[in-house]
Amino acid sequence: MNLQTLCREFSWVGPAVDADGHIVTPWRYDDGDRVVVFVSRESDRWWRLDDNGEALFRLAAAGVDPESTRLQARLAVLPQLLGVRVDEDGEQLVAFADDANLEAGVLAVAEAAAQLQGLAIEPRSRVASVFREQVVALIEAVARDAQIETHRNVPADESQSILADLYLCSKTPIAVFAATSAHRLMEAQMTWLDAQRRAVPLYVLATVESARAVGISQYTRANYYTDKTVEFTEPGALKGLIATQMLH
Repeated sequence: MNLQTLCREFSWVGPAVDADGHIVTPWRYDDGDRVVVFVSRESDRWWRLDDNGEALFRLAAAGVDPESTRLQARLAVLPQLLGVRVDEDGEQLVAFADDANLEAGVLAVAEAAAQLQGLAIEPRSRVASVFREQVVALIEAVARDAQIETHRNVPADESQSILADLYLCSKTPIAVFAATSAHRLMEAQMTWLDAQRRAVPLYVLATVESARAVGISQYTRANYYTDKTVEFTEPGALKGLIATQMLH
């Protein structure tokens, strides 16, 4: 892995790294805008981190009821899950971090903002597609030959809100995402990041119909935030990849 390339995906905008500013992250909202985390000094030791109200504003603009059960349920678990909460005005996602935990706090706010974006996606985004069925059926067949148990539509992250299209109960479990959109590809990346943060053994595989379908830059970036992201151009190659990984 090229760590310099990975680090360049994050950019700091501000006068100095020890003063107020904001961090542009690799994650994106559904319209393609980057998720940005604003950083300001609270004291000599503490920082305030927030999303400037972007996540909840975008949900409202998408027609999501701020009092809806699913939104309130998601907001309720953010403090325990990520250490992120909604501010007193009910507008911004906020976290506080000391100098030693600043980086983790920034990632937590960015992850919370990206998770909320998923609530703006209508259930139609989960409608079965020919591509998705091809991927799932092919991998199920490989797993069946190897006598590996599989399950469809399994919650793959700690909050149980992101469903893997297929989950293989191999020695190192495999979560498969048939990414029919850039948003679905982002969910695969969020699942990988969640597993890394919790040190949970999980191999996250994302496959797309074509890199152009989800965006070349999105496809390239995904390989830094999944175990493997591939184009579904040759069924045999995908079979070989899964068969090899099931041995690990």
